[in-house]
Amino acid sequence: MTSSCFKAKPSTSHLDRSRCHVAMWRGLATIRIGLLVIGIPLASGCTSPVAPAHVAAAQSLPLTETDWRCSRIGTRVIPAESAPTLLITSKGHASGFAGVNRWSGPCTVDGTTLKFGMLIMTRMAGSPERMELEQAYANALAAVKQWSMVEGRLQCSDGTSVTMEFVPAG
Repeated sequence: MTSSCFKAKPSTSHLDRSRCHVAMWRGLATIRIGLLVIGIPLASGCTSPVAPAHVAAAQSLPLTETDWRCSRIGTRVIPAESAPTLLITSKGHASGFAGVNRWSGPCTVDGTTLKFGMLIMTRMAGSPERMELEQAYANALAAVKQWSMVEGRLQCSDGTSVTMEFVPAG
């Protein structure tokens, strides 16, 4: 399989795409347990009885065929400009950007169950901060067992606590 299996974003330069070498992402396949996750505390307080129009529209977004941008990993807030991404197709395939590299692989969606299979990834190096973000994202993806939609945000959990949260990328 070559890097041509990835959907190239218009902003990705030809040079970056040509340097991509797809290989199995070793860490993701073996990391299943050991990720310490602190649940995202739910904000309490006054709420409006009617959701704003943008929230109502986002809640109607489907899990599949929607471009998602990671906004949180555990309790860590991810700035939009460096956020990993996720796209799940209706045919059981997932792909995205992990912080430095692009990734792709099978996934299974069954009701609220979500599981990622063996994933492949390009193998470029980045700054230590970006590589750490990528590893945190990989660990969180490996731990995902369930998904839910809360106020227009895609929340993925390990079955007990939220491990990642996504917002629509648009």
